[in-house]
Amino acid sequence: MNNFYTLIYLTKHLNFKCKEAEFDFSYSPHKNVWEGYLHNGDEKLRVILSTHNNETALFADKYRAPKKSNVTTFFDTHKGEKIKNVSLADNDRFVTFWFHNDKKLLFQLFGNKPNVFLVEDGIIKESFKDPEKWEGETEPEPRAPKPPAELNPDWKPKRVITKVDGKFPRQLIPDIIEHYELDEKPVEEIKKVTNKLTDALESRAEFRILENGHICLLPEDLLPLPTRKVFDNCNEAIRYAYYKTSRERRMTSRYQSVMPRIKKEIKKAKRTLSQLEDADKALERAEKYEQYGHILMANAHLNVDTGTESIELTNFYDDNQPVEISLKGQKSIAENAQYYYGKSSNAIKRVDEAKKRQKKIKQDLQELKKLQDSLADLEKIYQFDDWMDEHKDELNQLGVLSQNQQKDTLPFRRAEIDGYEIWIGKNAKSNDALTTRAHKEDVWLHARGVGGSHVVIRMNNNKDMPPRKVLLKTAAVAAWNSKARGSSLAPVIITKRKYINKPKGAPAGAVRVQQEEVELVKPMKLQS
Repeated sequence: MNNFYTLIYLTKHLNFKCKEAEFDFSYSPHKNVWEGYLHNGDEKLRVILSTHNNETALFADKYRAPKKSNVTTFFDTHKGEKIKNVSLADNDRFVTFWFHNDKKLLFQLFGNKPNVFLVEDGIIKESFKDPEKWEGETEPEPRAPKPPAELNPDWKPKRVITKVDGKFPRQLIPDIIEHYELDEKPVEEIKKVTNKLTDALESRAEFRILENGHICLLPEDLLPLPTRKVFDNCNEAIRYAYYKTSRERRMTSRYQSVMPRIKKEIKKAKRTLSQLEDADKALERAEKYEQYGHILMANAHLNVDTGTESIELTNFYDDNQPVEISLKGQKSIAENAQYYYGKSSNAIKRVDEAKKRQKKIKQDLQELKKLQDSLADLEKIYQFDDWMDEHKDELNQLGVLSQNQQKDTLPFRRAEIDGYEIWIGKNAKSNDALTTRAHKEDVWLHARGVGGSHVVIRMNNNKDMPPRKVLLKTAAVAAWNSKARGSSLAPVIITKRKYINKPKGAPAGAVRVQQEEVELVKPMKLQS
């Protein structure tokens, strides 16, 4: 939503909408979102900035009454100031709202930390995100343009495209390589295709939202990908993509908070039923244990040496064939007989209890499957919320929501990255608790060779690995929460929890890693 060519057209639209508009106020209605309220005569509008990593976006939206309480406002000193114009940096993703007094709102729309700054005489006076870091600092400068690169015939098509045009939309490159069969083309041909597409981006852009949710400015005749919707201007395309992406992210997060737990309970119920269906085998064992007891009692007069592990006796239940019976070495034969009678009795009790439980578990399994099917049919957040209200008691009774009871008492931090629940250790003792509680299929991460937090990606018993981008983001968080925080790049161990064990007598937080992969990442603070 924030590639350079998109911002070219967006800036033109914002300049048209906002020029000579008066700045009223701005605030954050919820996490990672800034909204600026403007008016131009009787016309009111909002400018929205999303600083969420996966949906960085800037666009103008229709006026909507703001929240009136429990909000933080920004840039109050500029109430009543008029906007002179809106511009885009020549070579970077900086959009600037210029006021008539030559102060400005500078929108930084790239990297892991998008932001908006109030700048006066080149100094940041106020910042939406990380004010303690930015306020009083010199404003960030756009990157200088790079001279044309000499193309290497051995380069891959993606590298050639980005060297020919460093601002080319990255998310479209795989589709372009496939459509134009660039893997088979020489460098000069790739350059020719890139220049043709760049010319189209500049001169005859179409504002399409593809079926995969990405914005595409390339005309359909040049890149015939399935299109979900076409818009008259870039702002409306960004607005649609942002709200669609935002809804899908929130829906995925809600879905992931419940569906894996339903699947876990279904698997548990099936496993229990499978065990209960083996009741006949349990009865056979009970009968065998009882026979062993009788055989031993019939031979209770025999003496055996302490520590004897087994004894061979005549089995009068099997045509007097010899049978070898294991013994508890510290017990007499009569005491061993009582031991086998006890095992037989316990086996029979378990079978009786299993048969009583079987009917209820079958009913629970049927209800869980209904919940699974109905949840899978939901598409919108309000549908999920209604579904939760309707089924909350049922989910609690079936054990699906019971894990939420410990949510606020966990001895480590909980967070979320792209819909995946993340655990982050606070100290050595917390690291021990975190790793102990993690499931064997959870992903375990730790900065290599230095002290730091244990970090876990919860996988809900899924044996696969999460998407690579989730692994890298979480690895960056693990690096930040370690003594490698100040490094430009840090190695981070990535493995499954099942390959981690704690040596006997080891100090708190110490573990042994049996199998690992290592990724080099830039340490990054988890976005709040």
